[in-house]
Amino acid sequence: MDVTEAHTPASEDGAPSSGRQTAAARARAATRERLLESGQALFADQGLHKVTTHDIAAHAGVAAGTFYNHFKDKHALFRELVDAAVDELHQRTELVRDDDAPAADRLRAHATAMIDFAEANRDMIRVVFSGDAESAQVEHDVLERLARSVADVRRQFIASGQLPGLLDPEVVSQAVVGMWARVIAWWADDPTRAPRETVIETLTRIQLHGTHPAPNERPDSIDEGTA
Repeated sequence: MDVTEAHTPASEDGAPSSGRQTAAARARAATRERLLESGQALFADQGLHKVTTHDIAAHAGVAAGTFYNHFKDKHALFRELVDAAVDELHQRTELVRDDDAPAADRLRAHATAMIDFAEANRDMIRVVFSGDAESAQVEHDVLERLARSVADVRRQFIASGQLPGLLDPEVVSQAVVGMWARVIAWWADDPTRAPRETVIETLTRIQLHGTHPAPNERPDSIDEGTA
């Protein structure tokens, strides 16, 4: 009898235990996590273009060939990091979602979730929106995913009568996510550029009223004939 078989514990139905397989799976998962953490750290420090798979493997403390047991290339690892970040953003916005709240409150809660996310993921935001040609496709995919969500919410507001249907939801969604990308990348790079609450309030008001104040918010000094 094989020695391994003789000492392999059996499960209740008599089948060999999967303990060794589980240990191997845990080790593999731990290695993958180290590679992801190393990639994120290096991308944040050097940018996507300058980092190689060998750099990531060395930083993670594994052999260069081990990298390819988990990822096709550095772009696959980068996309997984970005997808996880976008999933986190989606979770944050879902937690504050209240379909019964007024549009202004919903938009402000959404802007707050965006800024909270930016604070927690400054490095990833800098890499995604760095203008690096190698990250361009990922940036495009992220913005498209966000735009679909914005368009859906806009349609809900129009259907419920909370916002007029004067603007096309698809066009608005593209404009909004473009604004978000620029503002968040700009602010995450240096949060001292504007107070957190100012960014949130500005993003909210732009979505509600564009770049012009609502009629009841205009300063008395503004000539109604030129406003």
